[in-house]
Amino acid sequence: MKMGALGAATGMFSLGGKANDSNLTKNAPSPQVWYITGASGGLGFALAKYLLQKGDCVAVTSRQKGIEEKFKKWATSENFLPLQLQFEGDLDAQIQSNLGALHNKFKRLDNLVNNAGYGLLGFVEEVTEKQLRAQFEVNVFAPFLVAQHALKIMRPQALKEGGNENNVKARIYNLSSIGGFRVSSVSTPYCMSKFALSALSEGLLLDVAEMGIAVVNVMPAGFRTEFAGKSLKLGEREIKDYDPRRKAFVERSQHYNGKQAGNPESFAKVIYQTSRMIKPPFHLFMGEAAYKSARNKMQWVEKEIEATESYAGAAVDFPDSSGSAFDKR
Repeated sequence: MKMGALGAATGMFSLGGKANDSNLTKNAPSPQVWYITGASGGLGFALAKYLLQKGDCVAVTSRQKGIEEKFKKWATSENFLPLQLQFEGDLDAQIQSNLGALHNKFKRLDNLVNNAGYGLLGFVEEVTEKQLRAQFEVNVFAPFLVAQHALKIMRPQALKEGGNENNVKARIYNLSSIGGFRVSSVSTPYCMSKFALSALSEGLLLDVAEMGIAVVNVMPAGFRTEFAGKSLKLGEREIKDYDPRRKAFVERSQHYNGKQAGNPESFAKVIYQTSRMIKPPFHLFMGEAAYKSARNKMQWVEKEIEATESYAGAAVDFPDSSGSAFDKR
């Protein structure tokens, strides 16, 4: 497979920083091939740029044509493939076309990154049905279709190369959010979409792990991107009772934008490192705030389980039950 001058062997790193870490894969192709949606800015752009610097082969998508202008250093490189993915028209056909172009150029696909998305925030009463459907179109339906079509390449490839649960040959990264694990105030529509994406990740894990395809559900907290800036959308209805809280939320967002704790370059390094692991994690929180928030949610759930199980657990079951598949995981 011809990868160009930038396709030199890449270094191996572990999250612990040791080159000989036992979780480092020994036989991964080098360079690896990536498909990243929504790479014109933010985390997708940071990741694509980092991967190209490391010598991997990267296909990127943007809603608008001309994304190669953002990657001037690699615009003519054999390791780079710019593509367009709009969210209007026949989305399924666009995705098939993109992945067909990727396979024709690179002959394989090692890593899919479902990154494209945006945040629709606001109070439930103030969000229109049209807005909510558009949020799910981009944040849920598009990643679902991308995964479906990517697996047509990744599944036979992984099986041919001897992939199994302990021998990972490809990876699917879904960019969920800490908002896909717990809901914060004034963010219900966005969190709904990210909970759905996290469910897609977990379902895919059950579908394809035994074939040697890992799924990584990435759940970042705030990173220094335009999420809280030009990418932020609010409910179109304005109800007077919410005025003070909405105004306070907008002011907080404006003050917060550009001061987020998360570093996109550090994000990119972690994703790259997990792509070189024998067995990547499924739950991948990102940023200290994400870990704190996740622990708070788990403590809350555990307390309520302890408080309710005595009267809402076995007490509501038939005594002759044959069991349930749900208690196995």
